[in-house]
Amino acid sequence: MHANTVETMLARQDIHDVMMRYARGIDRGDEALLLGCYWEDAIEVHGPAYNGPAVPYLRGAAARMLANKPTMQHFIGNVHIDFDGADTAWVESYILTFARFPKDGEPWDTLTGARSFDKFVRRGGEWRILHRRAVFDWNRDQPSAETWCMGLFDTAHPDMVMGAKGRDDLTYARD
Repeated sequence: MHANTVETMLARQDIHDVMMRYARGIDRGDEALLLGCYWEDAIEVHGPAYNGPAVPYLRGAAARMLANKPTMQHFIGNVHIDFDGADTAWVESYILTFARFPKDGEPWDTLTGARSFDKFVRRGGEWRILHRRAVFDWNRDQPSAETWCMGLFDTAHPDMVMGAKGRDDLTYARD
């Protein structure tokens, strides 16, 4: 363990910002945002689903989000950053993911507790992921039972803002 300096505190914030951009990018299907989190030569190991160069994985994930429009949210929890010199950091992040997928024609909700183990590298003053490995800790799947707080929220009301994929989501509005 080493003492925080202004430089390490700024680096921690930069790394944390990358993690937040990743969550936003994957949930919105924003390819540019996702690609900005990884170096071009980065590797992604995402369980049995993918093991290889990160760029094709990220492009494919963004395309699937926009095409299929699944309900999905990634929450980043504990983030532990261990610096290895001035330009490398080993980062463990806890991730809670909610997703809704069809199963036998019916909507199912899946809640997954996972962690990412990332090697971050700073190049030209910018921190990005060079290598990511996903670790899956637990999961719960169940049929969807969405009632919007037992009817408290009327999804047809004009003031009800529903999340959307891509640029249709409120997060991109600036009015």
